[in-house]
Amino acid sequence: MSRFLLLLRDDPSVFSSLSPDQMQAIIQRYIAWGQRLREANRVISSEKLKDGEGRVVTRKDEKPLATDGPFAESRELVGGFYLIDARDYDDAVKLVADCPHLEFGSIEIREIQTMSRP
Repeated sequence: MSRFLLLLRDDPSVFSSLSPDQMQAIIQRYIAWGQRLREANRVISSEKLKDGEGRVVTRKDEKPLATDGPFAESRELVGGFYLIDARDYDDAVKLVADCPHLEFGSIEIREIQTMSRP
């Protein structure tokens, strides 16, 4: 098995028009989907990122420069992630095929490159 990072991207404004009951129903679907993957021992880690907060760090004059981010002009923002085990990209795509997030945004799948450790 290889490790894959699933980056869940969405337009946060999509959720702003939902009622609390609608939002709770969606959250329950995410919980059920994640639980199914956990029971299959496929999830290594997952987290929801705080909405509207973050920093982007660059270097200017050899010093780190932190600016507020994510950038407002981005249509889709990373709202959360899963780190999963999958055989290959095809297996990872099958695992996310029924993820409720696909109704609200996209999922970027990236394989983790194994690095040798000293």
